[in-house]
Order: sequence, then C-alpha cells, then structure tokens
Amino acid sequence: MYNLLLVDDESSVVETLAVTIPWADIGIGTVHKAFSAKEAIDMMTMHEVDIVITDIHMPVASGLDLVATVQERWKRTKCILLSGHAEFEYAQIGIQNHISGYLLKPVSDEELMVCVQEVVGQIEQESSRNDAYERAMKVLRDHLPRLKGELLHDLLQGKRLSPDKLQEKINLLEVPVTCGDDILMALVRYKEDFTDYNPFEMSLMEFAIGNLATETFESHFQVWQCIDVHDYLVLALIPKRGELPEPRELLVAKLVNQFQLNVQQFLKKRISVLVGQWGVFPDSMTGMYNNLLLVFRRRFGTERDLPVYTMDTSDTVDIHMLNRLYEPPTLMHLMEAGHWEAVEKKLEAALEELELYWAESNEHITEAFFFIFSSFSFIAHKNGKKLSDLIDEDYVKGKELIPSNTVKHLREWVRNVFDKFRVNALQESRTARAGIVMQAQKYMLAHLSQNISLQEISDHLRLHPAYLSRVYKLETGENISEYMTRLKLEKSVQLLTLSTMKIYEISLEIGYQNPNYFNKVFKKHFGLTPQEYRTSKALS
Repeated sequence: MYNLLLVDDESSVVETLAVTIPWADIGIGTVHKAFSAKEAIDMMTMHEVDIVITDIHMPVASGLDLVATVQERWKRTKCILLSGHAEFEYAQIGIQNHISGYLLKPVSDEELMVCVQEVVGQIEQESSRNDAYERAMKVLRDHLPRLKGELLHDLLQGKRLSPDKLQEKINLLEVPVTCGDDILMALVRYKEDFTDYNPFEMSLMEFAIGNLATETFESHFQVWQCIDVHDYLVLALIPKRGELPEPRELLVAKLVNQFQLNVQQFLKKRISVLVGQWGVFPDSMTGMYNNLLLVFRRRFGTERDLPVYTMDTSDTVDIHMLNRLYEPPTLMHLMEAGHWEAVEKKLEAALEELELYWAESNEHITEAFFFIFSSFSFIAHKNGKKLSDLIDEDYVKGKELIPSNTVKHLREWVRNVFDKFRVNALQESRTARAGIVMQAQKYMLAHLSQNISLQEISDHLRLHPAYLSRVYKLETGENISEYMTRLKLEKSVQLLTLSTMKIYEISLEIGYQNPNYFNKVFKKHFGLTPQEYRTSKALS
C-alpha cells in the first residue's frame, strides 16, 4: 500500500476527498492532509509520501512551487495537479516539472481514482525495474573480479573493441584506467607444482596471491589481474593519479621484490616474477604480453627456481606474427556459431594485414593458408562431411598449395571456399526450417477439429513458440494463425459443397465452437455467409 498527500488551501476540499474516496481499493494505505505548500513540505519531511495531489492556486507558494520542491528533494514521489483553470500554460509548466497527472476542478471521484490508479501502476512498474536493476548490479558486484579478469584476458589475446565500447566496459567494471594511460605488466609463475590442488584450492591460492599484489603495490599502483592460458598470473600495474617517484624503475623493482617476499612469508609459496617494459593502454597490451611470454621462455625456460627479472630494451622483440587471424573470436568459433558475416570480415581483415605487412613473405602467406585450410576442414568434419566434397576443385588447389603462392592467389581461393561454405550452410538452414514447417502443418492438419494454440504446436515439436513462429513466417510468408484459419476455411468449403452437414456441425468439425463466429470469419474471407455460399454452389 502507498502513502498519499492531499494539499489544498480549501480545507473542505481536502477533508471531503480524504473521507469519500475508497483509497484502499486503489492501493492507497495512508492519506495525509496539508493546507499549504509549507505544511506539505513539513509533512513530507516527517512521513514517507509516494503521491502528492495538490491544487495549483494557493497563497504564498503555489502548487507549481510545491511540485518543483518535491521533484528536487523527493525525486521518486509522483505529483498530480488540480486546477480550476483550464489554461494550457499550467499544464505546460506541470509537464516541465514531470507531473504524473493534471485534472480540472471540479473533478469527479471516478476521474480522480482512475488517475491515482494509473500513477500507482507507474510506481509499481518503476519499483519492479529498480528491483531488477539492483539485483543485476548485485550480481555484477559479486562477479566483478572475474569479469575484470576476463576483459584483461581478452585484451591480452588481442580482442578488438571500439574505443567507445572499451571505455563503456571499463566504466561498468570500474577498472581504473583510460585509453592512453601508461601501464606496466608483469607475469607471475609459481615455482611449485600445484597438480595436487583441486580447482577450488587453486582459485583460493590465485585469489590470495592477487590480494597480496594489490596490498604490496597499492601505495603507487592500481592492480588489474587475470590468469592467462598458460596459468600465469598477469598483473597490469596502473599508476595512480600523479607522477611516480623517479627513477620509477627502482620503485617498481623494490615493490616487486617486496611482493615476492610477501608471498613467501604469508603464503609459504615461491614465485618467479618477470616485469616488462612500460606501454600505453590499450594499444601496447598484446605486444607487451607476447614479449613477456617470449622472455619467459628465453630467460626462465622450464627452470622454476629463479628470482625477479626485469626486462630491458634489449629484451624487447618486434614480433613478426599474423595478428588478425589469431585474435578472438577465432575463425573456427565464428564458423561454428554460423556467424558468416563475421567470418567474412575476419578473413578480409587477415588478407588486408597480409597485403599491408607480409605481401612478399611466402612464409606468412603459407601460415595464413594452412590456418584457414585447417579451420574449414575442422568445421566440415564437425558437421560430418569431407572438405573435399564441399569445395570440389578448390580442395585440389589447396593440396597443391597454389593458394600459398601470393596474397592474390590466397584471396581468390578463400573467396571461392567461403562462398561454397556459406551457400551450403544456408541450404542446410533452409532444409531444417522447411522440415519444421512440414511438421507443424502436419500436426495442424491432424488436429483441425480442435482449437489448438501456438504453444501446443510448439510443445509437440519441442521448440520455443517465438522461434517456431519466426521460422514459419520466414519460410511461408504467413503466420501460423493465418495458415490455420485458411486450412479450416478450405475444409469448410469442401464440407459445404460435398456434404449435407448442417452449418453448426461444420463449424464444430473445423474447430469453431461458436457457429456465429464461424459465420463471421467465413463471410470476411469469402464475402458470403456459409449458407449463402452453399446455395450459390448448388445453383451453379
């Protein structure tokens, strides 16, 4: 139940409305009364009020003044204006103050009740939306560390996001970084073999080490972390606002050594830490990470009992690799999901990268060809087919490595193969949809005498009603209800022409329990009633 406040300088109006309207019937539990704008504000300071009904013309402060104050101090409270003046300027001012209703005096009880009931509905809808939003935000907060880690992981793997989309995610996940910020990255490897740890124990260990990293670096850095595909802990160190003490390399070395000692002291675990070079967010992320992996292999190898190591400029390598093919989502995942437009864009981006940077490198062209060839093979085999059967002569070209000669050859081969895959996929989709339509029509025909619903048909086919409805419309150009009506009417025409059944019997036979409704539907479709149709056919 909601609380309502009646405001009018005419006490008789307030008293009458308070006692004559059955407020409880429309969701109002308590009715407060005030006889001026000041009294109303005092009342709202002492009591929770959901709806204010106020007269416009009052001495000292008007109802419009009251509404403005209410909207400023109690933003969720709804206001309804009462006025004896049917002048549009009052309505305009009220609308500017986001009022929820505007009624002219004298107002009937019915008008007032309808208006208040609508406002109660608005409050309930907003409350429901707010509850849903709060639940969603709680879930987000509960999973914030994991979601932050997933975003960092995606960026390390080279996932591309538009600047606006990236900033939106950063803001939502409360990551303290903006595009163009300096950033430092470190890799942490455990010196012990944790094969005896179950996944829960391992998660606890990663959480504890991550917390120690945050505590150790918090005086100068924000710590953003994730576990990468190699089970290394990746630390992205983001300087807090303000310049770092110089030389910053010494500060970082001191903090990293302290971090290693803290893990050993508090967790009794030993770690190796590799600190990379400074970069710029987000452009340097993938390159910094790949360099860290490269130096880890070179400097640490399989040896686990190594100290902290900080990369210098001599360790930095210009990595000559194809990026667009390996960025998530992968080519295989896109084809697996049937996102053919995204597949086409990814292939085009990879070919453009080849033309721009590796047009003269037969090695890179061959790498791209084998990657694409294996992706197409994987999808073909996963669908129970052979690649050679799907792409015909292009398979022979692939075996002879013709596409790996030049980017031009590869582009031509990729275009041909992609077109064949897409056509085959679309054909399979159409065949599947046609099968669904046939099953639906068969079921409707078998149950023509029953008033079956879309839900019943969907349940029989084990499909979602919305999906079945969309597929049917795509394949036939008409809705299931339209087809069902047409089917019933066609059957009724046969019975009218070839049988002596009475009209009401035909109506029941085709699933219309109400013969009058059957007459109405029939006449709308044929322009004649069933009896008129039968008579015209008999005469002809």
